[in-house]
Amino acid sequence: MVDKQHSIDISSCLADPQIQLSNALATRNVRDFRIALDMGAEAALADQHHGNIYEKALATYGCAEFVEECLKRGCSPHHVNKHFDKAAISYASDSRDPHILMSLLKYEGVQVDRKYAELTPLNSLAKGLNADNVNDVIACLKLLLNYGASPNIPDQREMTALHYVVKNRKIDDNKKREIVQLFFERHDLDIDTYRDGELRQLLQHEFSDLQLPEIRSNKLVDMEVLLCYIRAGDMEKFLQHFPEYQLNISDKDNLRNTAQEQYLPLLIECIQKGAHAAFDVLLGKNLNVNAVWENSNALEVAAIWGNWYALQKLLDHPDLKLRRDDHPLITVICKMSEDPLQAFCDYRKCFYVLIESEKVNINEKDDSGSTPLHYAVKYRNNEAIRELLRRGSYIGAKSCFNDLSIDGVSPELLEEHFDNCITSNNRKLGDKNFEIIINYMNLLPRLEVSSSKMPVKQLRDEMAPIAFIAKSKEHRHLLQHPLITSYLFLKWHRLSVVFFVNFLMYVFFAVSIITHTILKFRESEYEAVTALFGLFSWIGIIYMILRECTQMIMSPLCYFRSLANYMELALIGLSIVTCSEPTYDKETQRVIAVFTMLLIAIELCLLVGSLPVLSISTHMLMLDAVCRSFLKSFALYSIFVITFSLCFYILFGKPEMNPKEPTASNEDNGEFNKFTNPLTALIKTIVMLTGEFDAGDLEFDSLYNYLLFLLFVFFMTIVLLNLLNGLAVSDTQAIKGQAELNGSICRTNLLTRYEKVLTGRADGASFIVNHEPFRSICRRLTNLYPNYLAGRQIAILPNDNNKVLIPTSSIFELKEVDNSLACFLPLSDNDHDKQKKLLDPPVRFLPCCCSCITGSCSKMDVRTVKMALTVIEKKASAIRTQLHLKTTEKRLQNIEQKLEKIFEILQDSKTK
Repeated sequence: MVDKQHSIDISSCLADPQIQLSNALATRNVRDFRIALDMGAEAALADQHHGNIYEKALATYGCAEFVEECLKRGCSPHHVNKHFDKAAISYASDSRDPHILMSLLKYEGVQVDRKYAELTPLNSLAKGLNADNVNDVIACLKLLLNYGASPNIPDQREMTALHYVVKNRKIDDNKKREIVQLFFERHDLDIDTYRDGELRQLLQHEFSDLQLPEIRSNKLVDMEVLLCYIRAGDMEKFLQHFPEYQLNISDKDNLRNTAQEQYLPLLIECIQKGAHAAFDVLLGKNLNVNAVWENSNALEVAAIWGNWYALQKLLDHPDLKLRRDDHPLITVICKMSEDPLQAFCDYRKCFYVLIESEKVNINEKDDSGSTPLHYAVKYRNNEAIRELLRRGSYIGAKSCFNDLSIDGVSPELLEEHFDNCITSNNRKLGDKNFEIIINYMNLLPRLEVSSSKMPVKQLRDEMAPIAFIAKSKEHRHLLQHPLITSYLFLKWHRLSVVFFVNFLMYVFFAVSIITHTILKFRESEYEAVTALFGLFSWIGIIYMILRECTQMIMSPLCYFRSLANYMELALIGLSIVTCSEPTYDKETQRVIAVFTMLLIAIELCLLVGSLPVLSISTHMLMLDAVCRSFLKSFALYSIFVITFSLCFYILFGKPEMNPKEPTASNEDNGEFNKFTNPLTALIKTIVMLTGEFDAGDLEFDSLYNYLLFLLFVFFMTIVLLNLLNGLAVSDTQAIKGQAELNGSICRTNLLTRYEKVLTGRADGASFIVNHEPFRSICRRLTNLYPNYLAGRQIAILPNDNNKVLIPTSSIFELKEVDNSLACFLPLSDNDHDKQKKLLDPPVRFLPCCCSCITGSCSKMDVRTVKMALTVIEKKASAIRTQLHLKTTEKRLQNIEQKLEKIFEILQDSKTK
């Protein structure tokens, strides 16, 4: 019996969850319904008849618990069946169950007036009223009216809900009176507009004792009447009575603001109800489209409701001006994944209407500093991400939560877009004037415009997106993309002057002080040479002091957080002591000089490692990785080192009973080899770890001494030392395998560090960067746009020694421009047009610093050019493949059509 029950449980677990969900609804088993949902069944999954379990539960009386479970598991109260264009509220009204209706109406934004088959839920309930369901229908009618359902919307026969109730002969008079009184509680009830006032006559005949609403005079058309027409979707009557409403307004007051108060609510209602004909009429009047009604303007309402038609009309209006608080693009992106509430709602169309409008800034920011790209990434809308990137959305925008808009974009999508940023001038690949055009519209931040419509002259952080890519393990490989490598080349081209001046000055200081120190301690007879290098050393020291003071003033907090800066301060102090006249003994001078030279070597090594030379940066990375790996490992294994040193101290450090006279050799290393104290034992053990045992000096007077020494040799020297060597080798191999990527990471980190300091973006930045002339110098050195790359793009001539051309014009070059639109300046195809020039040195009055290393300041590196050509060829190949597929598809369609004609001819011939 147990086995049978066990087999039944297993079979139920192995059943299809979707079938189990349907069976649970059919048998009204809520427990099995929950289990099926937990097993992965989807209540909103469409079946072969274009319906689903959620809709069946909504339309079935007594299934409120099932509806609640569906809503808890992600089903939407705004659900719309796309095949039948039927909303969840319409299914719920079909059930005549007030509990199901209450489950939906607990949520805000449910469209209680949405029509299905020309009937609103209120009309559908009233039309299906009978003696069996009267109590439930009354409860449902009360819920809908309390929620805000309009009692004045007619169907195609101009019958309202109350009209159906009054003409109903299936219910008794008491129930009918109860329903009529329920409708009379609505102050906006209209019983005169439709069917020539037939409803009033019926009410007077059947309920003569009730006080009916006031008669709506046909001669006086007010706003409530027009609103009623809009809500009912009766555009014919709205257009018929609107001129009369205009006359009524003009008779009262001709002031513009009064007209705004009278027209704007109608315009808002037209947007919410999708009354396009009425909307066009109102928009053609002398209406202020920027006016605010109940804290919202027309554009914001159109974006919230997804009315793409109204949105397009408003954006085309010449007087429309977006407020600073308006974020229509963000609003639409947040709603693109939602089901449309009405037939006229289409958030996808709204999105494309907005991004194609020149009045909408695709980099707009809300109160949190988030841009549309932030929200597109947040909602995982890849279509919106692609379109925003294609139109120039900045990927380095940072919100108040300190997250970048690029964070969350998949590497595949980003790489696809980066490929699209590399194009050509459509010349033949072998032509000398063939150009590779690289567009940086997504990497360069837009200019901020002040209230005076003049761009704010500011220092912009242009390395933020590249720094994020370098830190992200998923995106790091994109640093080798030609778009990024060429961008790093340009940034290095601008900032290299700062690095090389610092590097050359430090080399001058290092050579001077080392030479001076050697001559000084050798007591050279060339006193003049010693004094000269001493003077050079003081010049270098003064430069080092000025450099550190500048860094400290520009970013004090960031300065004191860096260990390298403390090392440089110590270097300055020791250098001053070394070069000054000594007032202490010779041995102390030598010790200070030694530490000075060590610090000089470390600083020089760090600077050399930052050079943009692949082999140098790779070796520095290997050195850094091996040191870090060894320190981490040795910190863990130091437990054994300390343990063995204490064991050696206890076994081999025993005092001698009859000490002999010490010899010269014993005086030198006797104590060191005898483990006379714990510190000496620790140092001796570390030396032994490298293989220097000096076993002949150890006294093995017992078996335990031999065992301990052999255990140390095996475990520490053979196993641990080889383990550390293996880790070092694996680290160096990994770095060598990613040499080019690591080089890009090093360059990115260096450029980011320099830019943060020069732009004042570092923590605790000083006010000095915001004042002239220092501000102009920093902007010239750091920012590519707009001072240097006015058109946000460059051109490379692969057939002319990889020369780099930048776009220039009298309009753009060396001027701050407002380029808030998602467009960029195309390079001219005319060779004689002065719109492009050769890449110039970072500082015009100095020779190009890059030429000191590469000898080609205005030439892009070969690898970047080859990769860019590969991208262009890959895109061209993809286009050819698509064309071939389209051609093949057309040919297959033609073959099918001809075969059908042949088949028809054969059929005709058989019939004849």
